[in-house]
Formats: sequence, structure tokens, C-alpha cells
Amino acid sequence: MIDFVPFLLFVIFMVGTPGPANMLLMTSGANFGFWHSLPFVGGVTLGKLLLNILLALGLWEVLSHDPRVLLALKVVCVAYLAWLALRMSGFLMSGQELPQPESFWKGLAVHPLNPKAWAMLVFAYAQFTDSAQPLIPQAVIISLTFLAVQVVFHSLWCAGGAMVVAAVGGRPAERWSMRGLSILTVFIVIWAVALG
Repeated sequence: MIDFVPFLLFVIFMVGTPGPANMLLMTSGANFGFWHSLPFVGGVTLGKLLLNILLALGLWEVLSHDPRVLLALKVVCVAYLAWLALRMSGFLMSGQELPQPESFWKGLAVHPLNPKAWAMLVFAYAQFTDSAQPLIPQAVIISLTFLAVQVVFHSLWCAGGAMVVAAVGGRPAERWSMRGLSILTVFIVIWAVALG
């Protein structure tokens, strides 16, 4: 079975560090506050659970057989996450602010299109599962551990964004903070794809 303490430390490090999802959550918290961003946070969190389940059921085996599929997935990942980051910061809004937080459904798509999420889950299944043991109980442990850690850290990143704006709100630094977060998100997405 899974050696749980090293696995938990891996999950905490991977989920807690900056990545496309955390940057988007921070941007949402900064733009709309923590409470208004909760549907988006919920979508992002459950999207990883969905991806986890699909990988456990064999999706990775299907995708890894054709390099063209993986390349197409990377292109879609970069395009969607960059579009979402720029939209949330106001870059793609023709001078207007986004009128409301992104929805649960847009959040649900973040992790399935997040290169860092793919990398961490593939690594988790490759390094922490025992091929001599049944996969389903191990997949349940992996999925629930990621879910619990994400609830904590995704909420903290979103709340952190709200705290940043509380400190600089109403000043020119607020708009530049939002744009800086979106540009940082785009660079992190490209970096995650380059590493993958």
C-alpha cells in the first residue's frame, strides 16, 4: 500500500506551492473576495478529484499512447489557463472589470487543463502506488488526500488574494497587482508545460 507520510508531504508541497490553479484562485479572491469566489474554488477542487478518478480508471494509459494527443492537450492547457488568467485580471475585458466571479463550471475545467496537476498526479500514481496491490483502494487514498489538502490550500490562496487587495485596494497598486498575478499565471503555465 501507499507509504502515507511521504505521500502526504508530496501532496502538501505540490498543492501548496504556486501553480496555475493557485494563481487563478488568488486572482479570484483579489477580484471578488473569498466568499464570492467559493463556487470557483469548489469547481477547481472537484475538477482535480474528477481528473484523479479518470486517471485511476485508465485515462493516462489511453492518452500516453499517442504523442499527438499529449501535444494537443498541452496546447489546450496553455490556451485555456492563459485566457482565464487574462480575463480575470481585466486584460481581455476592453477596460471593463469582470462583473462576477468565474463559475463553478469554469473552475471544474482548471485542473483537467492544468499541466502541473497532470504532472503531480502522474508522479503520484507512478511513485506511490504498489503494482502488486489492487489499484482502486490506492486510488481512493490518493484522491481523498489530494481533495483534503486542496480544500485547505486552495482556500488559503483565494483568501490570500483577498488579503492583498484589502492592503492595496482602491490604489493604482490594486490594478497592477491583478495584472501581475495574471502575467505570473501565464508564465507558470508555460513553465509547467516546458517541464512536462
